[in-house]
Amino acid sequence: MTKPNPQPEQAPSFTIWQLFSYGLLTAPIAMAGFALVMFIPTFYAADLGLGFAAVGAIFVAGRLFDVVTDPIIGHLSDETRSRFGPRKPWMLVGVPGFAIAVYMLLSPPDGAGLGYLMAASALYFLFYTVLDVPYSSIGLEVSPHIHERSVLASSKASFQVIGALTAAALPFALALPVAAALSLTAKVIIITSVLALLLFFAVVPIRNREVTVAKTGFFSSFKMIWASKPYRHLILCFLIVQAANALTAGLMVLFITHVVVAADLIGLFMGLMLLSTALFLPLWFILSKRLSKRFAWQTSILTCCVGLAGALLLGPGDVVGAVILSMVVGASFGCDAVMPTSLLADIVYTGERDGKNRLGGLFLALKNSVSKLAFVVPMGLAFPVLDLVGFDEAGQNTPSQLMTLTLLYALLPIAIRLVAFALVRRLPLATDGAGHESTAQVKLA
Repeated sequence: MTKPNPQPEQAPSFTIWQLFSYGLLTAPIAMAGFALVMFIPTFYAADLGLGFAAVGAIFVAGRLFDVVTDPIIGHLSDETRSRFGPRKPWMLVGVPGFAIAVYMLLSPPDGAGLGYLMAASALYFLFYTVLDVPYSSIGLEVSPHIHERSVLASSKASFQVIGALTAAALPFALALPVAAALSLTAKVIIITSVLALLLFFAVVPIRNREVTVAKTGFFSSFKMIWASKPYRHLILCFLIVQAANALTAGLMVLFITHVVVAADLIGLFMGLMLLSTALFLPLWFILSKRLSKRFAWQTSILTCCVGLAGALLLGPGDVVGAVILSMVVGASFGCDAVMPTSLLADIVYTGERDGKNRLGGLFLALKNSVSKLAFVVPMGLAFPVLDLVGFDEAGQNTPSQLMTLTLLYALLPIAIRLVAFALVRRLPLATDGAGHESTAQVKLA
């Protein structure tokens, strides 16, 4: 059983300008990620004629490559020791590499084939990790204040929404063809990422903790992390919630198209979902500060369950209900992003005592890998079931086929989330100096 630390936490130290400068780099990263998911596969498969099967295989391989490189880069950044700290050298290399890869992927030359796509996507996945893992790891280490860690995570989540909305809106706002829209998006990403990096280096205060012990190998670091019971429990909760989210997000287009019969409003629903993610972040922060981070996350899980239960009542033309559902799901997605990250920051910060090994990068990278693996659930579970019942993506479906889709989109995620709710209740807690519940003082092992 863990014991609370009786010492009071330090006061918040980040100004609004510093929070802005910290989170801004997330926007171009999110723009690239959104374009990769929503536009690039179809562009290469259909517009450039490379075929859906081949393009899909390349991007699946890229994701698997990502799962391997994330922990490696996380560990290497942990073990980096320089006068600028462990993370900045990686970010300094990551931004130009990321910019080149984004330009190659989003602005292919005439005649680009599968070989070009393989090279461009490999560079993209590699430098995305080189930039994002060290950058995001700073948020786990930089603040000694329990609740400020939630603010830092919320700053990144807000800019993630801004980046995704920007990438989604550019092609439609300017009425550009796909190739021109992707090329413009690449230029915006490159300019924004360079400016954001300069602002980050100039404004954000970095806590460079001195490490006095000898460097450790990857497997030794992994064993130290896996010895942390609070971390294992947190990762299990996160994996289960992400699996539920993957089902809902992955089947949203099919649900809106075939159950609500509003395919022309899919963009609106997605936009509202993203906007709701940002708008409800202050609510989750208030709940976490007044009660606990665990309580905020549990509330979000149950709220999403109630919203998804309403999906069982929706039918053709129920646009208002679908709007409400999109906003409820979006609000819960925001909490699912912020609270696990903030809880992880609590574990990382208090686990790294002066002179001990720096482990934040590997902690975060393993969490990222879990998230990426969780999002294969729709392809690995839902799509085969839909094929089994004869669901027709492009045509008419029977009531039983539509009910199968609804159950996979709403009922199964509800069941999965309720399991997560029960597990989150068991996250180990301690108290800060003010007597509030938090995982901040939970020991590593």
